[in-house]
Amino acid sequence: MGEYDKYICTELHKRHMLPGPTPEERDKLAAEGLRISMEHVLWIDDDVIPGAYYGESTWIWPQSYPNQISWEELMKRGLKTPTMFPHAHDFPELLSWWGTDPDHPEDTSTMGMLMEDEEIPLDRSWVAYIPAGMPHMPTRGPGGRVSSRPVCHWTSGPGGVYTREKDNTAAETSQKKVKPETGETKTGEKSNAKYIVYGSEPHAKKPAYMRETDPRYTRPMAYIDEEVIPGAEFGCDTRWLLPGEKSKAGQLMMDAHTLPHGTSIVFNAMNYDDITDLCAEVELWIGGEKHIINKSFGAYIPPDVEQGPLIIRNITNPIFFMMSHPIGEGIKKYRGK
Repeated sequence: MGEYDKYICTELHKRHMLPGPTPEERDKLAAEGLRISMEHVLWIDDDVIPGAYYGESTWIWPQSYPNQISWEELMKRGLKTPTMFPHAHDFPELLSWWGTDPDHPEDTSTMGMLMEDEEIPLDRSWVAYIPAGMPHMPTRGPGGRVSSRPVCHWTSGPGGVYTREKDNTAAETSQKKVKPETGETKTGEKSNAKYIVYGSEPHAKKPAYMRETDPRYTRPMAYIDEEVIPGAEFGCDTRWLLPGEKSKAGQLMMDAHTLPHGTSIVFNAMNYDDITDLCAEVELWIGGEKHIINKSFGAYIPPDVEQGPLIIRNITNPIFFMMSHPIGEGIKKYRGK
């Protein structure tokens, strides 16, 4: 067992923290051969990986997929279903709903994002940067477009341990801040729309340690730094990695380097048959230690520990890749452990 094995997670922990149904209800549904549309792959925090930032990654499957049970049917059975309410965190957060057609990010379900007293309509794939302390909530109004493809949902932020119980407490005060007594949200120009990113800026200056990858097998999703969103304290690099590259060497994505802050890395394959299977092989070096990973995983690299090189080989299904870390003033505030 290596010194840095503990910084890689390939299992879903803290199932009790997930939105409904409960773990026991989910297990009973699975025993019936039924699947719910929102299936978590990972939950990462300081309890799961020592010192790690908070993060979740989820696949949302269309109702047309085999053995899906609808939310309506779950409610008829008296089972708990996910609810959304305005809430705030004491750290900045990135969250996203992103369509899974790499060449058509507009092919996703219609949504919105409530930020303070503004509701921002979202008609294509998106990543939202939520400043610390800002009340927010994803929304889905009636009559919106519903994608026939899966959707990738993920969140990441420099909180250590995140609890939904804390959300419930914050919701009481956040609800008052977000929703005026009339029940209406602010109309007209949306000042918080600046926090929504719909893609990767073509001229964004990415770190030198990130290699240019073959565009035939890689599609940029969204990239956030303090230039893309001025004042942002937590950023990301997200991409689709596609099948087709057959070389023995694989794709070198990242050179070896050391940073003065923590880094989160996630690889999830879009594989309905087995969401734990990465459908590829990742070679990730941490602290000079080589790790070969073939399961969907999240990793945390502590500050001042060398990370990389990072190489991916033998991709057979599209893979969601995300790297996130503090940026700007966040480097001093959220260095990580």
